[in-house]
Amino acid sequence: MRIKKFSQKYNLSYDTIRYYIKLNLLVPEKIGGQYFFNEECRSDIEEVLKLKEMEFSLQEIKEILYFKRIGKLTSYQKNNYYQNLFKNKIEDIESRIEELVHAEEDLNKKLDELLSDNYDSSYRMGIDLSALPLFSCPDCGGKLSLSADSVAENQILEGELNCSCGRSLKIKDGILYSFDPAAEKMDLKTGNNEYNHIESYVKTTDSDYMDKTYKGLEWMKREIDFENLKGKVILEPGSGFGFLLRHIYNDLPEDCVYICVDKNPDYNIFLKKTLELSHQKKKIIFINADLPELPLKDNTADYMLDFTGITGYSFERGGFLPELLNDYLKDDIKVLATFIIYHRFGPKNIVPENLRKYFRYQNIKDAFIELGFKIEEEVKSEIEKIDEDIGEYEQFAQIGDQIYSYQLKLRRWS
Repeated sequence: MRIKKFSQKYNLSYDTIRYYIKLNLLVPEKIGGQYFFNEECRSDIEEVLKLKEMEFSLQEIKEILYFKRIGKLTSYQKNNYYQNLFKNKIEDIESRIEELVHAEEDLNKKLDELLSDNYDSSYRMGIDLSALPLFSCPDCGGKLSLSADSVAENQILEGELNCSCGRSLKIKDGILYSFDPAAEKMDLKTGNNEYNHIESYVKTTDSDYMDKTYKGLEWMKREIDFENLKGKVILEPGSGFGFLLRHIYNDLPEDCVYICVDKNPDYNIFLKKTLELSHQKKKIIFINADLPELPLKDNTADYMLDFTGITGYSFERGGFLPELLNDYLKDDIKVLATFIIYHRFGPKNIVPENLRKYFRYQNIKDAFIELGFKIEEEVKSEIEKIDEDIGEYEQFAQIGDQIYSYQLKLRRWS
């Protein structure tokens, strides 16, 4: 019997059969590169499948088959062997049942505790009134006047910022829109479905890559002097789902202003709803804007924090975003940023050749130096050769690419 018929008969994939062969649970004859499964193989697989149903591990099954093959037991010996084997397994299962019962009890207690917590979903974040002096017209740079429809606890939830030149910026559910999403053919969603994003990301993304992402976030958190953020304005261009902000949110001073910018309205909706559940009042401003255009005054930002948002811009536009945002940055700006770097562009790489300049670490480094920055610290991760898909959310890494992260801590003196 060949592998195709064998797999169909026992409803097993080719990969499973090959794995069983690798473990020597199956020992088929191989002729001319083809496996042939005889009666003994059929007997072995039936025993393997039955023992698996009885909760034996593959390693235990392997030992059982070896004992049977090498020992060549008599019927009496086989009877005694299997009696002892099954008795021990029953004792093991009974012990596990007790453990599972205790685990179920603990889980129910924890669930009851979570259900008893009273989360007030009515808390809403908006644009703090004290932050209004930061804004200016993105067209002419003129002063913006507020027309508020809804204000709660000094937070603007609904309204408009208007300029005498005719430009009007809407504030909807506490988010400032520097463009009309409808005109951009972007549908605003409630953000509720996006709560599944993190769970989906964890389930579908390569664990090694997630470990490196977490280490990158931890490095940034360690390098931030939160005490010196008091009263400062922080700009994060391309905040996305807010991996960085959510990582440092609890440590942010209450009087600093953190500006999240993204063109996709759903990202800001999701991030805002997530942070509202914390009930920690921080001055977070959510702006939907098409970078590099921002409704901010020049020389606004004291700090720029970025976790691959600048890289994200390079995927679409190819330019160096800090240079394009330079007017909004103070002369003594401090920057902490993480970039995705290609050591090698593979044959399926998604970056067009004309946009690849700022995916090279030396070009990024030189661009910052040209802007007057001094590098205080730089860290490169190990180069990773992409041999398989790392996840549906990480399409930048295609098979054949060689990538690493490049992290920079910089400052500029006035």
